[in-house]
Amino acid sequence: MNTKVSPLTRQELQKLLVTDADAFTALRFLRHREQTLALADLENQGGSEVPGFAGALCDLYHSLWAETPKVKEEIPADRRFFAEILKGALASSAFEGLHAQTQYSDVKSVLGTLSMGDTVLATMSKEEKENLRDTAEAQKAADQAETEAGQAEAEASAAEMLAGEAAQNAAGANSQAGATATAGGGNSGTHSGMTPDEAQAIADELAKQAQKAKVRAESLREAADSAKEFAESIADQLLGQPGTEEALEKAKDLSRRGLAAAQKSHTAVEEVSKTIDSWGLEEGELVQMGIPEAMNLLEKMRQSEALKKFAQLLGRIKKIAARKAASDDKAEGMRVSKPETGRDIKRALPRELVALAHPALRVSALKRWTRGELALHGEEQKRKLGEGPVVVCEDSSGSMDGTKQQWAKAVVLSLAHYAKLRNRSFAWIMFDSSIQRSRMYQRGRLSPKDLLEIAESRSGGGTDFECPLREATKVIHCAGLKKADIAFITDGDCAISDEFAREFGGIKKQLEVNVFAVLCDVGHTAEATLSKFSDRIERASSFSETEAEQVFQKL
Repeated sequence: MNTKVSPLTRQELQKLLVTDADAFTALRFLRHREQTLALADLENQGGSEVPGFAGALCDLYHSLWAETPKVKEEIPADRRFFAEILKGALASSAFEGLHAQTQYSDVKSVLGTLSMGDTVLATMSKEEKENLRDTAEAQKAADQAETEAGQAEAEASAAEMLAGEAAQNAAGANSQAGATATAGGGNSGTHSGMTPDEAQAIADELAKQAQKAKVRAESLREAADSAKEFAESIADQLLGQPGTEEALEKAKDLSRRGLAAAQKSHTAVEEVSKTIDSWGLEEGELVQMGIPEAMNLLEKMRQSEALKKFAQLLGRIKKIAARKAASDDKAEGMRVSKPETGRDIKRALPRELVALAHPALRVSALKRWTRGELALHGEEQKRKLGEGPVVVCEDSSGSMDGTKQQWAKAVVLSLAHYAKLRNRSFAWIMFDSSIQRSRMYQRGRLSPKDLLEIAESRSGGGTDFECPLREATKVIHCAGLKKADIAFITDGDCAISDEFAREFGGIKKQLEVNVFAVLCDVGHTAEATLSKFSDRIERASSFSETEAEQVFQKL
């Protein structure tokens, strides 16, 4: 697959646009065009058959990203086809729903551009492509003729100015010569050394040149107008003569295509939005990853049936974690303001909103937005001092495979979400007969890659309870805090020594650690072992949201 695209400057791109996209938007799209292979592939699908397709894609991107995108009043002949499609899309209710999700979102805007662009390209017939090529060639000739006519008119104007100045000089020379003769002077020349006849000769010659330049400019202007009319006539073969029934029907057809493209894109973006929400991803984190990598990650999460089902479960349990965090915040006190920076337009300070709306300040403000540096209204809950980390020990032994493992991992990630909302560190320890993974995330901030690592990690060995509990106390010691919560999720029974039980009990008391075990669908023998080191035990047999809610009760 060819992923290279033809070089394109910002000025060349803007000439192709039918929207009011500014230079900043064009440059941002060109960056995405270079970095996102999917955009390059889509543009290359059109290839030489659809001239200027990059401009159509940029118009789509701008329409999705900008707050109030508009189509220009005057559209060149070769861009009228795409303008009609875009007008149809912008006027649809489907686009309103789509735009609500893509506005100021680079990831979703690029995704929406790909979906809409692919739909538009797929609906184009061979005859339409041929006409667009002919129109593009005619428009190119018209643009060239317009450039030549403009240059000729500028030259004619300059020649007329010179001729006028020369005529004034000649008139002045004649006046000066007459005055000299009246005074009886003997010098009939001018102050410049020319005789009146010489000055008049120069003026006459410049006047002739000016007339020739004017005639040439008029001729080129006629040629330019003729070339423009020719380009319009070719476009009319595809779009119909303006005002005719044929033109009306074609406009309706293109509007329907715009609507179909908006509907398809709305569905695709909505699915991705659900994925982002279910996994608890943040736009800033995705942008920092880079648009191509973020899109690949989202596509993996969205296309995998296993991950899709997991995301639905995760989304439901995360809501439980969020409710728990909110209830804790409410119980602890009032909100206090704290300045923040980021990309959330809804929380931007008034001065940032003014800058985004002001033509002279907008580019600088958009750059701050891109870097996540907008000044925002912030809120922070009053926290208990010295809250320790949330530590999860996840049993990944072979018997946990299947539904138990999916549910356990959803609980793990939901606990991470709870820790993030509560501004607490989060640790994940995955074990079987030994430690397979041990990760610490400050303030519960997991990147998209971290989330996927937890969701996809498997082992399948035996079971050992002492090693993960030792690792958990080590993590808490390293954090230097007390009042930690340890969640121990397992479906197995594994003996621990009395010596370890006494040792761990002392550590729990010293660090004020709360340990709760989640016993997945096994008998009372396992519960007896867990009671040696746990403060409470929750049983999970149906792996429901109700059982998940019990996990968060006493955090």
